[in-house]
Amino acid sequence: MQKARRLRVVHKGKELSFLANALGGSPKEPKLKPADELLLNWAEAQSPKLEKESITLYHDRQGILCTCVRAHKKHFVSNNFLHQKRMSANLDQNGIAEAPNIDDVLAPRQNGTEINLLHVPKSIELFELYLRHVAQTATAKTKIACAFQTRYFTPRILEVAAKYATSATQSRAYKKARLLMLEGFHKAAPPEPPVVETNFEGAAYQQYPGVFSANHIDYATQFLLNEWATNDALAELPAPNQILDPGCGNGIIGDYLLGRYPNAHLTAYDVSRVATASTKMNLAAHGYAERAKVLLAGALTEITTPEHFDLIVTNPPFHDEFQTDISVSTDLFLAASDRLNAGGHLVVVANRHLNYATHLRRYFDEVLVVAENEKFVIYRC
Repeated sequence: MQKARRLRVVHKGKELSFLANALGGSPKEPKLKPADELLLNWAEAQSPKLEKESITLYHDRQGILCTCVRAHKKHFVSNNFLHQKRMSANLDQNGIAEAPNIDDVLAPRQNGTEINLLHVPKSIELFELYLRHVAQTATAKTKIACAFQTRYFTPRILEVAAKYATSATQSRAYKKARLLMLEGFHKAAPPEPPVVETNFEGAAYQQYPGVFSANHIDYATQFLLNEWATNDALAELPAPNQILDPGCGNGIIGDYLLGRYPNAHLTAYDVSRVATASTKMNLAAHGYAERAKVLLAGALTEITTPEHFDLIVTNPPFHDEFQTDISVSTDLFLAASDRLNAGGHLVVVANRHLNYATHLRRYFDEVLVVAENEKFVIYRC
């Protein structure tokens, strides 16, 4: 695997190193992306003594804000574990020894900060969860700047913001980015985040806001599980002992497989904190907690035990926020080929247009299309 390229930029007189895809400009003249510039400049404008104060950074996708901002104490809050890993790598690469506090967006907040920065995520439900986190400890001085690309703006952003803050103003657009500044927060919301309940085949599933496909079970997953009961290529697979559910979401795939294979044990992981928390909640509710291990992880290579699996089943993601990105899936296929026991199987459900068969055949001798419809395809490898 090719090593990711890093470039150097100068910010406030200090040279810093970041991954090339985290920066704007050009390879010859790299720059911070406009949204990061807007947030950092706004933060410095809020206080002449920012280096002696605390700040909270929400959904800092590339760890740019945490690396660049000059503050006495930093709090890092992101649903996505990969954001935390990128931030830690940036601090290490730039010789910054003091790590921020890692705050859990689902946990009751103890101490807030007056100044907060946020990259607006694609999921509006997750955006609201972040604002709820701010509101828990908000005072009259609490304010937050939320950065977004103008092409991804939706009125829903303002609707959600109005639920939590009495004042909402926007900056001028700067290189297709803009800030939404909020203050005058309402009385703190209850610390317990709401849950959404969905049903599938008579079973109830609960999940926190921000889990993919929040209002219904993902249609590709529905197709997979409906096929498993009747499709011979799936129904007649040998009963597994060790099952892996990568990108577990709300845990419905692992839940179904534990019910189908009563002697099996499940390892499930996801990069999303709200997803792993939802998976744990559902597996416990259905009586499977003792046979399951649910982990926050960025890749299969981070899962060390068990070493091998009899069955790996996944509906892998192919987006990174607003961008199509199948690298997570292709990296998973490679790792899975090394982690299957002899006679083990990888089962993948995916959108037809992704043409995963081409990638799967690089790593597996047998790649069968066992079911397909106008939108989705199921591969058994």
